[in-house]
Amino acid sequence: MSIKVYMIGKRNPLLWLGLVALLWATAQTAWAHGGGTIHVAGEAAGPYRVTVWVAPNTVEAGKKLHFTVAVVRPEDNRPVLDAQVMLVVLADGTDTAVLSGPATTEQSINKLFYEVDFVAPTAVGIYQVQTQVSGTDGEGMVSFDLPIQPARRNNLLFWGLGGLLLVSAAGLFLSRRVA
Repeated sequence: MSIKVYMIGKRNPLLWLGLVALLWATAQTAWAHGGGTIHVAGEAAGPYRVTVWVAPNTVEAGKKLHFTVAVVRPEDNRPVLDAQVMLVVLADGTDTAVLSGPATTEQSINKLFYEVDFVAPTAVGIYQVQTQVSGTDGEGMVSFDLPIQPARRNNLLFWGLGGLLLVSAAGLFLSRRVA
């Protein structure tokens, strides 16, 4: 039995490009779900204990905002999988909701967590996030402050274009050297 090993050679730049695209897509999927900074760690919300993560670690105005919520029973830390979880983001010092929506297990990779994505408010400041949980055992809520920072310029495109230019130049150099 022989095993064939296929190498990505210097003459196949499309294979290199495909590999980079695959890695990029995988990394984006991994960053989009779960993780982040814990803002609430096992706090009581009525008959439940709730943990809330926010990603990215530094939330920037007008950019993606991801919440992951764990709901467990306090007596044995068993996950509650049939609750309704609602996230409401309020403007500082008001009862005005600037964002709201249900967190569900449908979009989560790990079905033990409730997740929801938003676009962060465009105004910089401190916002209050309320996580409301209701289920067969009752209702509860936890809240925390969430700072929204000014959006930073994304230099990732420039890094990618620079890398593509560098790989292209190296490929051109190597192809002329072989000829």
